Amino acid sequence: MSETKKIFAVTGNPVLHSKSPLLFNRLFQDNEEKAVYIRISVEKASEAISFFEEIGLSGMNVTSPFKQTILQKLDKTDPAAAAIDAVNTVVKDKGLLNGFNTDHIGVTSSLKQLGLRLQEHHCLVLGAGGAGRAAVYGLVQEGANVIVANRTHAKAVQAAKTFGCQAASLDDLRSLLNTTEIVVSTLAPRINPIRKEWLRPSHVVFDANYPHSPLSDIALSQGCTIIRGEEWLLNQAIPVYKLFTGKDADRKCMKDTLSSDFKSKENCDNISLIGFMGCGKTTIGRIIAKKLGYSFKDIDAVIEEREGKTVSDIFRLKGEQDFRTLEKSTLSEIHKDKNTVYACGGGILQDPANRDTLSRNSLVIWLYASLESSLQRIDPRSRPLLDTEGQGEKPQTLFHRRIPHYAQAADLLVLSETNPEKTAENIYDEIHYAFAD
Repeated sequence: MSETKKIFAVTGNPVLHSKSPLLFNRLFQDNEEKAVYIRISVEKASEAISFFEEIGLSGMNVTSPFKQTILQKLDKTDPAAAAIDAVNTVVKDKGLLNGFNTDHIGVTSSLKQLGLRLQEHHCLVLGAGGAGRAAVYGLVQEGANVIVANRTHAKAVQAAKTFGCQAASLDDLRSLLNTTEIVVSTLAPRINPIRKEWLRPSHVVFDANYPHSPLSDIALSQGCTIIRGEEWLLNQAIPVYKLFTGKDADRKCMKDTLSSDFKSKENCDNISLIGFMGCGKTTIGRIIAKKLGYSFKDIDAVIEEREGKTVSDIFRLKGEQDFRTLEKSTLSEIHKDKNTVYACGGGILQDPANRDTLSRNSLVIWLYASLESSLQRIDPRSRPLLDTEGQGEKPQTLFHRRIPHYAQAADLLVLSETNPEKTAENIYDEIHYAFAD
C-alpha cells in the first residue's frame, strides 16, 4: 500500500461501524489498485466536502445523516439521485463533484435475488429520509405496489406524491401489515414501531441496518424471511465500485469479506491517535483516555524518557534515521499494553511496519487539522523537521506526503479543528456506537 495514489472514503455520523472499507479495500487489493478506502466522521455535509478537497479524495460514499444535505454542495447529480433527492456516492470528474444514488439498486437487487417478482407484491417502506426515498423509488420503478410510512407524516405524503405511491401513518402499521408482503425498514437501528405479533412467517422483512436491530430479532422469532443490511450494502456497492474504478466488482469476494467484523473489541483495547504535528493528539488523547478509563502514553515522551534527551536533541545528535529506529522499537514494545490510548508521532507511519503494528493492535484514529491550523499550534523550533529546513515549502510537502500514510492505517478520520473536548466526545460516541452490545 506504500504506492497509494487514490483515496476513497465513506462519510457519515456515526460511521465507525461501516463495513464499506472492508469491501472496497479487499477489491482494491485483489485488483492491485493503488487505492485505499477510509471512514470520515463529520458533523456537517460541508465538512465532508472540505475533506474531499483538502485530502484529495477521488470518490466518497455518503451515509446518514448527509445523503440529502450534501446535494447542495455538488456540481451535478445523476437522474436517480435528482429524483430521490439524495446521494450515496460522490465522484470527482474533470474537477466537478458528481452525485449518484445506487441505494435503490441495493434494495431491488437484494429482493430479486430471493426470486421475488416485485411487480406482483405489496411493499411497505418505513422511513422517508434519503434511504427510504431510495427504497420507494427503486420499488416503484420495478412496478411494485408501494406504501411509505414515516414518523413525520408530511414527509411520507411528500415522498408518495413524488414517486406516485401511497402514504400512511405509522399509527396504521398493524392494518398495513395485513395487506403487505414485503417490509423495508430504513429507520434508525433502535427505532422499531412494529410489534412482534403483527408479523407472520410469510413476511419478507428487509432491515437496512447491520448493527444490532430489534426489528430483525422479532422478525426472526416470527419465522419471517429476513434480508439484513449487509445485503443492501453489498448490492449498492457493486455499481459504486464501477463508478470509482470503471471496473466490475467481484460479488463473491465482497460477500465473503462481509462475513467478518472490521475489528473485534479485543483488537480495539488500545487506541492509537495519528496525524500531522499540531493536530492535538496529546491533548485529545488524554481526554479520551479519561473518558474510557484507559491509561495514556505519548510515544515521543516515552522515547525522551528512555533516552534522557528531547526529540529535537535526538534528531540533532543522531539524525532522523536513528530516531525512527528508536520510534519503531518503542512502538513494538508498548503496543503489548492493553487499555491504553497512544499519541503517535507525526512521521511514525512512513514505515510500513509501524502501520502494520498499529493496525493489528489498536483502533487507529486519524486526527485531521488543516496545515494552517496545525502550524499555528506549534513552535517550529521544537519540531526538528520544520526547524532544520525552515517553514517555506517543507511543511506543505511534509503534510501532503504523509496523507497517504495516515489513510493506509486509519480506521477513522475525525476533524480536530474544534475544541479538544468536542473532538474527544465525537470519538467516544463513535466507539460506543460501533462496539456497543
